[in-house]
Amino acid sequence: MKSNKKLLIVFLLVLNSIGILHANYAFYRKVTSTCKSYRVDITSDNMQLNMDSNNFTINLTSRRNNFEMIMIIGFAAAGQAIIHQKHLQGTINNYNPVIPAQVSVFVTVPMGRGDTIFSAEANAFLVQELADGSLDTAEFMREIKDSIQTL
Repeated sequence: MKSNKKLLIVFLLVLNSIGILHANYAFYRKVTSTCKSYRVDITSDNMQLNMDSNNFTINLTSRRNNFEMIMIIGFAAAGQAIIHQKHLQGTINNYNPVIPAQVSVFVTVPMGRGDTIFSAEANAFLVQELADGSLDTAEFMREIKDSIQTL
């Protein structure tokens, strides 16, 4: 009887983790497809979703000195993924969405002898507004301008 309880607990833990893995996969897949729509190369190795700190980090590479455009694409892709997670929550019963509170984008720009890395952060609300079009890119950049850093 005790082994049945242990087996049931293990089964429930595995079942719960499968839902989280599916949510992570769906989030990463949406970010990847949005970036590819804008011809920005990205793999899942360049993304990190940390649910402990409730943060999503994406690392992108700029082709030239157009880091602002690449940065906006990274934020828009994360916003599209958040919107998609909320949609899945509304359509699938008992779905646990992956919705980070903070999104960080790092853009590597090949300049000179070494690379320059720009970083910026935005909260999920701003990122969703950018993705759904209720906030234009100029206003979005004004909102996050204080968080942009050169590393």
